[in-house]
Amino acid sequence: MPIRPYPIPMDDFRNVLTLSPLSLVEIARRFGISRSNLMGLLGGNRTLSDDRLLQLVKWVGLVGADTLHLTSGIHFWKIASETQMEAFLHLPTGILPESLRWSLVLEFPPLDRDWIHLKADIGEQCWVLLSVRPVFFALLRDRLPGVGRPVTLMYLQKPLKQILADTRNQGLAVAWAKQPQTLTLVDAPMRDTHAADLSVWMAWARQKLAIDTSDISDQIYPPMTESSEDGLDPAIPCDQAWNLLAHRLDVAGAAHPDIVDIPIFPMEQFGQYPSGMVRMDRNWLGDTLLELGKKGRLRCYVRENSTESVIVALSTVTRCGLPPPWVSSPASDRYLIWREQHLEIAAHIESNDHCIGPVVASWHRATTCNVQ
Repeated sequence: MPIRPYPIPMDDFRNVLTLSPLSLVEIARRFGISRSNLMGLLGGNRTLSDDRLLQLVKWVGLVGADTLHLTSGIHFWKIASETQMEAFLHLPTGILPESLRWSLVLEFPPLDRDWIHLKADIGEQCWVLLSVRPVFFALLRDRLPGVGRPVTLMYLQKPLKQILADTRNQGLAVAWAKQPQTLTLVDAPMRDTHAADLSVWMAWARQKLAIDTSDISDQIYPPMTESSEDGLDPAIPCDQAWNLLAHRLDVAGAAHPDIVDIPIFPMEQFGQYPSGMVRMDRNWLGDTLLELGKKGRLRCYVRENSTESVIVALSTVTRCGLPPPWVSSPASDRYLIWREQHLEIAAHIESNDHCIGPVVASWHRATTCNVQ
């Protein structure tokens, strides 16, 4: 007999719990259920009644039935692993709107470089405080460019660990009535008191994480000095993007002589890191393209608002970023061109074009397929 489904979208609920800075053991303890019941619930088993589940949903800070929404207050999330990054990217717009105002949040004195705290304005009297490990920040910024250009500078009234440890909070979110005691705009006295540390921290954030502080420059005093430290190793977020996709396909470390996994990049806007992966075999690609794919010299570019997808051959192995141009590209009917800061498909290469590579295969979803 099939298990009767719960009255909420469990995948969305599971993703929100995955993002919590509290462990599932601590969540179960604070709410008053056993760990096994909570784990069974998230595993798809009916270990709680509908009424008890809805009580848990409300306690977590959510409301709704077919679509979940965040209740008023401050919600605390973190991204410190690939699993949490995956959960964040799969949140629906009902929980995380596409267009958001992001603010940079610091603990004072601003010395901590283990976390980047960001506040998102979700709705009226509803904020999310997202804590991100620096090694995941570049990948997050590629998906949500707004996180890289915060509009205001705020600070936590007390350490985040202390806020999270406060068991008086009725659930996973801090009620809006307690907000002034939690998160506040950085004022002039705070800037003056911590001017030196603030300047050094901001310089590190700009150089290491490429955070654009131009919108909050008026809130920072004195003018920031530049750090002599090297920037973040670009291989780190690139490796994380690939590991995330390999985990999604469950092929980490696997290999097959007739199969290759090709990274997917958006066509409309330049993407630093792959946003997906498509698996193809020898029967579809043929021997020549399969070998190029094994060498890492194939990419798939997909149009967001149409059905067209293309496979492009690269001049050299490039896992992330803009590939080097073809110096002498093979003859082809179409090429993917980086032209005037935009990607487009063209029949001819102009003298000032950056030719990413020839289009070696293309298809239209649910319509036609053409291998050239």
